[in-house]
Amino acid sequence: MAIATGGWDTLTLRRVGRTFGETEALVDLDLTVRSGELVALLGPSGCGKTTALHCLAGLIPLTHGEILIDGERVDTVAAERRGFGVVFQDYALFPHLTVEGNVAFGLQMRG
Repeated sequence: MAIATGGWDTLTLRRVGRTFGETEALVDLDLTVRSGELVALLGPSGCGKTTALHCLAGLIPLTHGEILIDGERVDTVAAERRGFGVVFQDYALFPHLTVEGNVAFGLQMRG
């Protein structure tokens, strides 16, 4: 799950792709999300859902394509300046916190 904490109107992923060596983990993803929309990425294991979110959050760089917020390119901006985060399904969750607490943790750390 990715969480946008900034105020934006349109998020655009244009021909976003990521390869790891010879493996194409994400191929030419086109997606537009408008502020207030709820979007779910669905697909089988290995289809690129997590890779797309990691690219959006800036955890891994794109191999090709671009990510734009309100028409401004952000895939070249440092991860900590993008305003996006990722809440992992396993391992990185705090077992003593609720779902809400785990999601809110990063936002609380940012103030």
